[in-house]
Amino acid sequence: MNENNEEVLDSLACINLQMLRASHSVLKSYDDAYRPFGVKATQLPVLNLLAQNGIATTKEIAVQTMTERSVLSRKLQVMQKNEWIVPKYIRNTREKAYSLTEKGQDLVNRTLQTRMEVQAQLMSRLSEDERDLLINLCDKLQAN
Repeated sequence: MNENNEEVLDSLACINLQMLRASHSVLKSYDDAYRPFGVKATQLPVLNLLAQNGIATTKEIAVQTMTERSVLSRKLQVMQKNEWIVPKYIRNTREKAYSLTEKGQDLVNRTLQTRMEVQAQLMSRLSEDERDLLINLCDKLQAN
């Protein structure tokens, strides 16, 4: 391997590591705040999606949350066990859909203020220009 390749690999590993660290830190902030509600930061985007859409198929949830179907399937099972969501069967298809239960909608409502507080706390570490840049960079990195 030549020196240029090593330099590229080192910089890519650094980007990967930096993104992992940032993601872990953000998720930990939300998880810590959501702990009293009994919900994880990775579950709430699914619940919020269902609160907005009313009903969504497993495929729609996977695409919107950028979650692998196998991982999402386990999340949905836990949320169903916690009685936050219920399966809905769509006619003429094998695709399962889900909607919020009353308990799930209550959880979304109760965690909204906490979500806003955590986001404000995280964003307060950045200047307005940095916040705009962060959002733009995240959009670019997510683009297919």
